[in-house]
Amino acid sequence: MSTPDIAMPPKATLGIFGGTFDPIHNGHLILARALRDTFALPEVRLIPTGLPPHRPAPPVSPQQRFDWVNQALAGESGLTADDREVRRDGYCYTVDTLAELQQALPDTLLVWLIGADSFHHLTTWQRWTDLLEAGHMVIAARPGYDWTKLSEELTRVLQSREVPAQTDALGKGRISILPTPLMPFSATDLREKLARGEDINGLTPVAEAIRQSGLYLT
Repeated sequence: MSTPDIAMPPKATLGIFGGTFDPIHNGHLILARALRDTFALPEVRLIPTGLPPHRPAPPVSPQQRFDWVNQALAGESGLTADDREVRRDGYCYTVDTLAELQQALPDTLLVWLIGADSFHHLTTWQRWTDLLEAGHMVIAARPGYDWTKLSEELTRVLQSREVPAQTDALGKGRISILPTPLMPFSATDLREKLARGEDINGLTPVAEAIRQSGLYLT
């Protein structure tokens, strides 16, 4: 793949990891740490979505999901919870969230994470071409992910913008692939285990709080 010219890394960077976190689990934390450590980011903000435009709204409230994220990040260096989408009315579009953050931090490069499966559908996202210029996009891809599934349009986007996943390659409008380990479980698996009354202690740092809520028991 061709790569844009490499420039000096920006002086200020901020990692962004959005998602439903329904509920947050250890796989989310592994991804957040990988983003932080790969690019030497001083901070990665986990942003639970309020009303997602691309999937049915989770039955658990945005505030409850945010509270669990906030609790799960206790003691995690450089990982913080951001409730801006929880407080927003209406649909939560990534492009609006990144624009809001950029306005508040005009001299900071936003290094934002998107899953490979979500990138596959990027052209259906709100103002998706603006997203390409909103910061440095990092695609979290499981080992062996089949990139041939991408459309021709997104293949061209990736080929023209991809740079290595390293700090000195960071820049607005660029894309890096963040290799991530295969997770043996997902949020769906966690919810199903809860519904069956199975042990989830090894899957999330907030297992007891989730159990006590009773929100996934039916």
